[in-house]
Amino acid sequence: MTKKASAPRTTTQRKQVRGESHASESRLLDPILDAIRKRAGKRGEADAVAFAGTFYQRLSEDELPAHSADAWAALAADFLEFARLRKPGTANVRLFNPVAAKHGWESAHTVLQIVNDDMPFLVDSVMMALAERGIGVHVLGHPILRVSRDKAGRITKVGEGGPESMMSLEIDRLSAADSAAIERAIRDVLADVRGIVEDWPAMRDRMLAITEDLGKRRMPVSDAVRAEAQAFLGWAAADHFTFLGYREYKVKKQGGDEVLAADPATGLGLLRGRESGKPRKVASLTAYTMQQAGHVDPLILTKTNSRATVHRPGYMDYIGVLSYDADGRPVAEQRFIGLYTSSAYTRRPWEIPLVRERHEAVMAKSGLAPTGHSWKALRHIVEKLPRDELFQSSEAELFELATGVLSLQERVRSKLFLRHDRYGRFPVVAKAVG
Repeated sequence: MTKKASAPRTTTQRKQVRGESHASESRLLDPILDAIRKRAGKRGEADAVAFAGTFYQRLSEDELPAHSADAWAALAADFLEFARLRKPGTANVRLFNPVAAKHGWESAHTVLQIVNDDMPFLVDSVMMALAERGIGVHVLGHPILRVSRDKAGRITKVGEGGPESMMSLEIDRLSAADSAAIERAIRDVLADVRGIVEDWPAMRDRMLAITEDLGKRRMPVSDAVRAEAQAFLGWAAADHFTFLGYREYKVKKQGGDEVLAADPATGLGLLRGRESGKPRKVASLTAYTMQQAGHVDPLILTKTNSRATVHRPGYMDYIGVLSYDADGRPVAEQRFIGLYTSSAYTRRPWEIPLVRERHEAVMAKSGLAPTGHSWKALRHIVEKLPRDELFQSSEAELFELATGVLSLQERVRSKLFLRHDRYGRFPVVAKAVG
């Protein structure tokens, strides 16, 4: 049976629905707030009620039975005390196994609590760190509360001031030793998030400055290739790339070899103050040796060999911008690491700089008539390929992959396509099509 579409609600009806929802939330919170008032007394009642009211604002009827009203009140009071003092620019972190005699409430799980300046990626990154270590999350609360603090970091008012992230998670039960290790890992992740957020404007400004500089830089490429590289960097900086790190590298002599060495002073985000590892020989880097074979490109688009610690799991994306000497040899690299945003993955190939050129080259090289079924099928294949393949493949690699998939459409068989990583850090990148 088809369900009839309901008419749009009037303003009065919308207000009534919101009022009913608020009334339902209030009924859930009333016993908890009453218990909070008894605990806090007259002097601390205003802050305690404001804190608990916001902290439990999204409490649902399904979650309410997890603890009694007194236990919920004790949890909020204990958390407020934990959040009471926080040094500016730092995070409060603790893991503990609550005991009723000490905390006023208890749980079969270990509790992880974090108080931090509100910033992007916090919840995603903490959840990712726990998931990578096989730790399950059973209860998650993460409201944003406005808090005023004095110069020493002590709370002076709840409900006013700057926004702070208050996370309370009930996770798999941990031993004391495991808790210490997890706390260190969480603190590291929070430091990564803070470094990225603080350096994000500088990283984006750096990419925009490089984009402009690319127009004047000595490069053994045509004006059209240069312009397309500039367009790609501008596109990436326009909210299509989440900046996680930046650093500059130079080709130097070390012993009898040329190596690609990092300049530590240029590090931003995840690469600020981090060890760069042993300099790699230029002869071992596919992206550099390709220049000698006549494959000149101002940009290197690939993946890093390390996984992201923030936002979402997986190997990070890599955008390298090359500089050349008078002989056309690459002598330096400006490297951005990060993650392409969700909007980047929804763009069609012909809407993305660099990728659109490869798309046009594949369609032209195919020799298919633009009005024919095979041409449309090939275009559809390129459009539906994973965006990582479009970003990282050369024209030749993309042509081989797309036409190879097209040839399989009427054949009941599978085929494995291989593509070498630009830096040779991964043996191959493989894609199986059946």
